[in-house]
Amino acid sequence: MKHSLTIALKSQSIAVERFLRVVRHRGFDLTHFQLNIDDGLYNIAMTVDSDKPIHLLTSQLNKLVDVKEVTLQNLQHQQAV
Repeated sequence: MKHSLTIALKSQSIAVERFLRVVRHRGFDLTHFQLNIDDGLYNIAMTVDSDKPIHLLTSQLNKLVDVKEVTLQNLQHQQAV
């Protein structure tokens, strides 16, 4: 399943590294990543793909001290080829 998320993150490079490490360690493939800086925060729009429940990722991201907000945009089933 593909999941679209937006994340507000402190604008520090180490915060981005920690954030991406959690995504990788939870077993989610990053298929889209867009980072914008606004008002001292990184605003990240990303799409991840995995058969695992998305709450496994969102709950861990919310525990990171640098993460201000995690929003799940939508869910869509992956198209069978």
